[in-house]
Amino acid sequence: MKAEADFTFKTEPELITVIYKSLLPETNESISDRSVITLTAETDTLILKIVSNDIISLRSALNTWLRLIQTAYDTAASVAA
Repeated sequence: MKAEADFTFKTEPELITVIYKSLLPETNESISDRSVITLTAETDTLILKIVSNDIISLRSALNTWLRLIQTAYDTAASVAA
């Protein structure tokens, strides 16, 4: 059974650029063969799409990627402040 999730994050354009550039290399390194991660950036929006083979791998990928995005945001925001 395929499972997928889409998330949209909006913040200042400068932060989106920093977060996107810092996380983009992670999309090239597959943590698991059971999930495909797509990360795109627009002016003030970061879009995360995860497609997984099953709900368990989706949950695992979500935990990883939501934490990565939160960490990148916290770091970028503290440097910009």
